[in-house]
Amino acid sequence: MPSRMPVVHRFTAMTVPCEVQLFGSSKSSQLAQMIEHNTRRLEKKYNFYSDQSWLTCELNQRSDNRVQLDDESLVVFQALKNIVVGTQGVFDPTVGSIKWLLRNNHQLSRAEAYQLAKPMMGVSAWEIIGSELLFAHPQTRIDLGGVIKEFAIDQAINIAQNLGAKAALINFGGDIRAFGMKPNNEAFNVAVVNPANPSEAFFSLPLANAALTTSAHYERQTKFSDGKTSHILAEQGTHTNVLSVTVVAPTALEAGAISTALTIDPLLSIPSEAGVIFIDDQLKIHQDTEFLTQ
Repeated sequence: MPSRMPVVHRFTAMTVPCEVQLFGSSKSSQLAQMIEHNTRRLEKKYNFYSDQSWLTCELNQRSDNRVQLDDESLVVFQALKNIVVGTQGVFDPTVGSIKWLLRNNHQLSRAEAYQLAKPMMGVSAWEIIGSELLFAHPQTRIDLGGVIKEFAIDQAINIAQNLGAKAALINFGGDIRAFGMKPNNEAFNVAVVNPANPSEAFFSLPLANAALTTSAHYERQTKFSDGKTSHILAEQGTHTNVLSVTVVAPTALEAGAISTALTIDPLLSIPSEAGVIFIDDQLKIHQDTEFLTQ
């Protein structure tokens, strides 16, 4: 009889601590290893910062404006295009163009970088036709940093479901998805950190058969010659009254894209199946955007 206690497997990938909790399968240890292997495979394939990744070699160092996509990459980019369109272009993977410019010229100011990158970026910078990715500008660079971790979480849940787990909790650096319920029929309890002190929990939520992600701009930064900005890159910047955005949605990919987009434009309309919690610059919690108009 499977144990009521989870098999817990931890590793580090995609620059974050990863934890897999699996319930109800006699093969949970093997499943956890499969999840780790798949996560590392995705990291290796789609790493913007690796000179050997598929993303760098085949896409960002392409020789013309067309890239043939394998079946998995076609799924990734079709999902990505839906996210970009759904967020009205606020979530924009072509910010990789900014990172590429900065890597090649550390002296660029923020305004200079965005001016140079303007023709390389935006919804119209790339499209999918059949199984090909087409680019309007030869120097457009794609960064999947806001996508692949969440894609890996969703794949981890698929592996757990398809190979016999009764329940699972996948937590990659605070981006989380739960499948099923704990053996006592309770939902998983998931904590969201305090933006003013990320080492402590600020509030918690029950989570079952859904994903939760939090996007914030108080830790990592991007450096321009004239100063630093949030690592969440957008020409208009992140909203000054919003410290973090937590989104609950059916998949980690959807939740992650929405939470990132809302840090830039918190008034953006979101799908009805998604829920959102804002923490403002006064450390107050909000479930709507009225605080932005007061």
